[in-house]
Parts: sequence; C-alpha cells; structure tokens
Amino acid sequence: MQSRIARTAESLFADKGFEETTVDEIAAAVGMSQRSFFRYFSSKDDVVFDSVERLRVTLAERLASRPIDECAWESLRRTFDPVAERFADPELRAHDKAVQQIIDRSPRLLAAYLCHLERLQRTLTEAILERATRRTGREPDPVVVRAMVGGACACLHAATLHATGDPEVFDVSLDRAMSALRPASMPT
Repeated sequence: MQSRIARTAESLFADKGFEETTVDEIAAAVGMSQRSFFRYFSSKDDVVFDSVERLRVTLAERLASRPIDECAWESLRRTFDPVAERFADPELRAHDKAVQQIIDRSPRLLAAYLCHLERLQRTLTEAILERATRRTGREPDPVVVRAMVGGACACLHAATLHATGDPEVFDVSLDRAMSALRPASMPT
C-alpha cells in the first residue's frame, strides 16, 4: 500500500505541483481517508523522500557487506552499485528522474533533499570509521574520512548528472570520476 500511495502522490505532484497537492487529494486518489494516509506517511514530504531513505538504507547495507580488508575507496565505489542498477532499469530511472524534478521545483523539498544527502554521507562516514577501527584497532582521522566520503558522493552526483539516462555512460562516468579523485593515501 505504501508504494501505491507514493506512486499516486508522485503522479499528482508531477501534474499539479508539490505545494498545490494536498494530502486529502492524495488520499482520495488512492481511495482512503486522510487518517489512513497518515498511517503510512507522516507528511506529504515523506512520500517524496521515501525512495531516497530506502536507498540510504540499501547503500549502508551494501557498505556493511563489503570485505573488511577492502580499500575504503573501492568499498564506496561498490556501495554505489545499487544506484547503477537503478540507472540501468528504464522504469526506475524514469521514476527517479520524475522524483528529482519534483524536488528541484520546490525550494523546501530541495533543502530537505540536501539534508537527506547529508544523512547519507554521515551514515557512510560512520560505517567507514567503524570498519577501519575494527580492522586496525584505532580510529582514523574522522575529518579525512568525511572528506573522502564527500568526494565519493560528489563523484556519484557528477556521474548521475552527466549520464542523463544512459546507464553505460553512468558506469563509465562514475568509474572515471572515482579514479580521478582516488585518495593518494587511504585512512587507516
């Protein structure tokens, strides 16, 4: 049901605009009451960020599944594979593009989106710090790790913008960007 609500809301947002669409309209379009809507989402903003939040969890799980002795930069690159997989699926790519357009048209949503990206970077940074500490017995410099994660996320963002719908261009662009920004030394 949550997925159906999200898809219906996204369609309404794309047609009418985010600010112009009410929770009552979303609920009516799905055939439920406003109260029922709030059982699934705490706000219409949460509908927009549902897939972003699920992706954050997926990326965190992917990073956690990487070999502990793998270089942090390579682990981050492989962590981004689910984004490449979404990019390769025409339906998911179209969905993600439509959601991004909704976000881009709303200053409020764009600000919230940047907060979600910050949360993603914080999650990945904490995971890299924890992995390095487990591996070496000491925590690496958190500033360096945070900068490294930020650089990797910047590579992901650049590849997404550059590929504009071509999954092969996305993979090549991501690999090229991450190769160019690969840290000279990895945090231990």
